[in-house]
Amino acid sequence: MATATAELAPAPARKAKPDTALAPAAPAPATAASTTPAPTAKPSTPEAILRIKLDGLYHESFPGEPGDVLRKRLARDGYLFVRGLAPKQRLLSIRNDILNLCAEHGWLDPTAPVTQGIYVKRAEFPEYQDEYMPLYRKLIQQGPFNACSQDPKIIRFFAKVLGGPILAHPRNIARISFPRHYENTTQPHQDFFYIHGTPETYTTWIPLGDCPRELGGLAIQEGSHQAGPLTHERTIGAGGNGTRGEGRWLGADYRIGDVVIFHSYTIHGALDNHTGNQLRLSLDYRYQRDHLPVDPGSLRPHGG
Repeated sequence: MATATAELAPAPARKAKPDTALAPAAPAPATAASTTPAPTAKPSTPEAILRIKLDGLYHESFPGEPGDVLRKRLARDGYLFVRGLAPKQRLLSIRNDILNLCAEHGWLDPTAPVTQGIYVKRAEFPEYQDEYMPLYRKLIQQGPFNACSQDPKIIRFFAKVLGGPILAHPRNIARISFPRHYENTTQPHQDFFYIHGTPETYTTWIPLGDCPRELGGLAIQEGSHQAGPLTHERTIGAGGNGTRGEGRWLGADYRIGDVVIFHSYTIHGALDNHTGNQLRLSLDYRYQRDHLPVDPGSLRPHGG
């Protein structure tokens, strides 16, 4: 699937601040006895906050770079875009497991190979409670999906960047994005609004397959973690809450194995899936230093 890439220039390097700690400068660091309270959502009529359009491309990082270099970059930009960090064969196996579930539930075109993830044409998208959640509850019980968050290569990378032993949250998340289901596109938000615990929690977004911009994927608002925790408001889209920030929107044409790691205060959202018939599959895994506070909800399965 062809996509244009020449119109976006890579993000220029931002000048590093003297303090290269991972925490943004404004918020106080969390301790076992005190964590930053999550702001509440403003009541409002749900609507789209923003249809994200990219302003540039990520600065690319690589697994073999020194930990201090990666640490400073993460503190400066609020994210790391790491090419080839995730185990490709494990991801392909998880992708096939999820697509087989989709086929069993009648979501895939029976005339196309299951591995292509071609969505069947139907009058309405799957209803959330009666159709989506029964499939999702099966998905989150799958062993390969959960085991991948503990992949040694990923754990070693986080230990290098964060400087010590790592806790991988058991609350693993998978996402299925339907083609042109625009009212369900995830709006800009901060993960801390949902996960609480220590702000020094880092989400890892992993596409389950090559993901050109036409298929959507993640977008990051560069440097937005420096604002600290923000008030959220009701909106359309997955999660149902969003916020507004300042900064350039960055993204990429993803290849399987690529990951985006970002701070819990970093504003991020999804690009629309503009394809006519392809599902977009992705994973969210979260990590933190093992001595920092963690909310009990992050230790339970996602979606019940």
